[in-house]
Amino acid sequence: MGEFPRAGVAAMSRGEALVILNPAADRGRAGLREPELRLALDSAGLAYELVRTQGPGHASHLARTAVEEAGLIIAAGGDGTVNEVAQGLVGSQVPLGVLPVGSGNDYARALGLPKDLTAAARHIAQASPKGVDVGWVGGRYFLNSMGMGIDGQIALDYRRMRLLRGELGYLWATCLEILRFRAFQAEIEGEGWRFSGKLLSTAVMNGPYAGGGFYLAPRARPDDGLLDVVVVGDYPRVVRFSVLPKTRDGSYLALRRVQLKHGTSLTIRADRPVPVHMDGELLPEPTCELSVKLFPGALLVCA
Repeated sequence: MGEFPRAGVAAMSRGEALVILNPAADRGRAGLREPELRLALDSAGLAYELVRTQGPGHASHLARTAVEEAGLIIAAGGDGTVNEVAQGLVGSQVPLGVLPVGSGNDYARALGLPKDLTAAARHIAQASPKGVDVGWVGGRYFLNSMGMGIDGQIALDYRRMRLLRGELGYLWATCLEILRFRAFQAEIEGEGWRFSGKLLSTAVMNGPYAGGGFYLAPRARPDDGLLDVVVVGDYPRVVRFSVLPKTRDGSYLALRRVQLKHGTSLTIRADRPVPVHMDGELLPEPTCELSVKLFPGALLVCA
């Protein structure tokens, strides 16, 4: 990670809110919404400094730098931005606020936050911080979801897209991978359960939504002390398309080749390197093996 300037953070007064805006979120539209963000924050009566990120890793750097001074750190962006900011806050007494200006905003949806920025800022100003759970994979935390398999490949396709964003972009990437993704052999070991077989996906959910609104784990809650693990077996390609609509309302969980498990830790071993995402952001390389662990109540959020 490169060096980043301390501008904005250095100017903070103790106890102020630091707003970390990712101008690249939602394909650059988030940066254009800074005046709207400031109006929303001002109307909520928040004392704050706003800093724009300058590249990958900067949001985490800002959060870690400000954690000793800030009374509140607000992530203004999508799920990836929120994930980055949280890396610097887990285990601290500084709460996280979320202003959803990304393309997916699944974590904001999981927390029940308003979509309207003025309402969201007012909610942050008035809410009492509460502890929520965070997952841990490969030296990094995730807040909402982790996917290994077709989920990770969809995230990779979505990142490469130039035109489509948001739910339509996720849907297009999903349709592409329904046609071409090759299932992988995997062994999964959870707490009191095992799985061995061909898989399309293992989705480890801390919230109910992923991929910009796909309802993958309807009963998952960020503060229930459990991960919902959805194991999806292989289907012929023509059948996969009939499964897709069921992921929008959660009814796919009733299918014979879909299993739902719960726990606080698991290990996944695949027969080939498979793409993995955490909160929509890809691990640097596909992997054959990973371990997942949950840390209950490890992050304070204004929700």
